[in-house]
Amino acid sequence: MCDLTAVGQILYNVRHMNLKMILLHVSVLLACSVGAVQFDAAEPIWTTAEKGEVNSSVAFTTHFEWDGRAPLKLRLAGCSIFKVFVNGEFAAYGPARGPHGWFRMDEWNLSRVARKGDNRLSIVGVAYNTTTYYIVEHEPFLQAEVLSGGKVVRATGDGKWGANFTERVRKTQRYSLQRAQSEVYEVPRHDHWEWWKRDGLKGKSLIITNAPSVKLLERGAPYPKFKIDGTYRPTDVLAVSLQTGNLGEAPHLWDKKGSFLGRTYQTAELKYTPSVDWWKRTIESKAKFEGGAARVDASRGVRYEGAINDTGFLRLKVKVTKPGRLLVGFDEILVDGKLDFLKRFGCNNIVLWDVKEPGEYDFESFEPYTFKFAEVIMLELKDPADRKIFEAARETFAQNAVDVFTDCPSRERAGWLCDSYFTGPAEHFFTGKNEIERTFLRNFALAERFPHLPDGMVPMCYPGDHINKTFIPNWSMWFILELANYFERTGDRETVDLLRPRVEGLLKFYLQFLNADGALENLPGWVFVEWSHANDTKLVKDGVNWPSNMTYADVLSKAARLYGRPELAEQSKKLKSLIRERAYDGVWFRDNAKHPDVTETCQYYAFFHGIATPKTHPELWRRITDEFGPERKAKGLYKEVWPSNAFIGNLMRLIVLKREGRDAQVSREIRGYYLKMAETTGTLWEHDRPEASCNHAFASYLAILLDETNK
Repeated sequence: MCDLTAVGQILYNVRHMNLKMILLHVSVLLACSVGAVQFDAAEPIWTTAEKGEVNSSVAFTTHFEWDGRAPLKLRLAGCSIFKVFVNGEFAAYGPARGPHGWFRMDEWNLSRVARKGDNRLSIVGVAYNTTTYYIVEHEPFLQAEVLSGGKVVRATGDGKWGANFTERVRKTQRYSLQRAQSEVYEVPRHDHWEWWKRDGLKGKSLIITNAPSVKLLERGAPYPKFKIDGTYRPTDVLAVSLQTGNLGEAPHLWDKKGSFLGRTYQTAELKYTPSVDWWKRTIESKAKFEGGAARVDASRGVRYEGAINDTGFLRLKVKVTKPGRLLVGFDEILVDGKLDFLKRFGCNNIVLWDVKEPGEYDFESFEPYTFKFAEVIMLELKDPADRKIFEAARETFAQNAVDVFTDCPSRERAGWLCDSYFTGPAEHFFTGKNEIERTFLRNFALAERFPHLPDGMVPMCYPGDHINKTFIPNWSMWFILELANYFERTGDRETVDLLRPRVEGLLKFYLQFLNADGALENLPGWVFVEWSHANDTKLVKDGVNWPSNMTYADVLSKAARLYGRPELAEQSKKLKSLIRERAYDGVWFRDNAKHPDVTETCQYYAFFHGIATPKTHPELWRRITDEFGPERKAKGLYKEVWPSNAFIGNLMRLIVLKREGRDAQVSREIRGYYLKMAETTGTLWEHDRPEASCNHAFASYLAILLDETNK
């Protein structure tokens, strides 16, 4: 829920100078030659992170001194698009676009926004890295210098810049066929929003490197004027409701259909699909706006209208009282009294801010948009029980993510693998980044050796010492699975390559325990599947344990993709086939090749790791989805099947159900499994009873499931 203030400032418009000035400038251009220019000192730079990735947003920050009197100028060139802020205030947008092989240099007067003494300069660039009608595709770079009285006081390449990712989400839907990605932002904490505007040099910087030199041209166009369009006013209170039934596919999902113009992200890669959220909702005017704050919540929105169809940056000042996703849809006209931009215009005319914490925020789009009408709605976690569990998940994450991921902040405070497989996505969800996970994973790469462990094995928890020589071979498998998921979330190839020796060492270690059929047998160490009967000694240590092999098959597939090893993919395929043949008895997947025991957790391992699917095992899928869950034990169903526990069977179940789109069931079962925990301690537990840690990091993953199932 939020209140919107400063309603007349919804648009910061972008206008050319008057026609007389344009004509005068054109006449000068016609008298000129090519108009090549150069910088006095600046060199082109960019970061080594996310190189070549579509829609990568980076803030470059530095400081400079000004005497308050001398002419103050910023020269800027680059690819793709940049916004400039001085002391947190908007200063410029550009540069002007040029032809293939050439880039234009803007020169902006900064005197309006600078102050005498120290000034903080932030230049935010988005490397779209895809073909569009909008911008010529080229390797991203920034080249900029600040001149005071004609003297360079700061320049890219002088070693005095920091660089950080902004809160803009990279993997988003394409805005249109002709343009690049739409705008989605994750707003993790009130005091963290756009922190790079305030103290960009204090945070850990991305690595900055020189970029190839380019040929430069003068701007060749008049500079636009920026001013607030004060005519936009709230006109209608909107009723917002979720439609039911099969609505079909939302139109113009360029991520799903692809683009013949350039690279884009496919639907499966996306965490946010604002156009689908909009498409699923009925948004209708129910009353005229009568003044006061414009209130927005899960069932109520507000429509704004300007005097004309204007172009500029969409701006909102909001007071958020309950976290949620703030969506602003916009268009140039109404169709039958409604916004219909998805059908009418073929554009994803939506900007989304995912606000994780209450507070007051100033939001502004990066790109200018064109609209006369804008509608603001908010998606929230609606059920009070869901909100309580969500807050418990967030609290659990916060206490277990200080410097590395820990399992719990009390008993052990240890960086356990497997737990971290689930905590990593939670970090990305809550913060929009994976800084702690990167540190956590790189710790395994930087150590020269691991004392007391067999060659090739990694510690089950780290940093830490294991003088009793204990290790969990399964946790080393989850380490590889986590690395694969981390790479999908971040594109951090450097970390993946840094850890390749560890992964290769593990793969070599596993080979020692393959039997003639190609399955792992008699694994050494502390073989761990789950805190339940699934971890009975005879099941995990006596011969072939099928859950361990299911995990191993998944590992082979992921390692094959990470490092381009097709032979591992073939090995994975054969092992999965073997498991289906030997472990499945026609009714259940059994845990061990020798023993008849059946556990609920083994069934979830099978579906989680892709051994079984609803299509390959429809009756088993029906049985576990319809007859298992939080109430199964109380109902006395299938007593021959040993029940799962919180770590990790119950969570695996929920993830599998979510993958198959059973959102309502996931929400219902989360309450059944976790509401008592949230009500009792305000955190989430290691077991389904308070017999161990009552603050266990892996369960913070619940926030993701709650968020996704409450759209």
